[in-house]
Amino acid sequence: MLVGLGALGGMGCGNALYAARVTQASEELARAEQLDAAARAPYEYHYALEHLRKARTEALEADYSAAISLAQVAFDYASRAIQQAQRVAPSVMAPTVVPGATP
Repeated sequence: MLVGLGALGGMGCGNALYAARVTQASEELARAEQLDAAARAPYEYHYALEHLRKARTEALEADYSAAISLAQVAFDYASRAIQQAQRVAPSVMAPTVVPGATP
């Protein structure tokens, strides 16, 4: 009986830890989006985004250990995307060409 209670208690902790990690990762990814990291650091940004999506999927299946690990990777790569986006100056990026527009 104690083992069963311990397992249930552990699941609650996993859920709480997952919630904290996924929130951190989501906030970091939002910061990256504000810096246009999708264009300035596409690899890091999309890697973080997909890991965050997978973390949420794993949490829905109650695999909190995997979800926590994936959320941590998402946070790390979102942080890298932020750093990369801050290093890349807007003038370095290719200009956007609008068809039919005159310069």
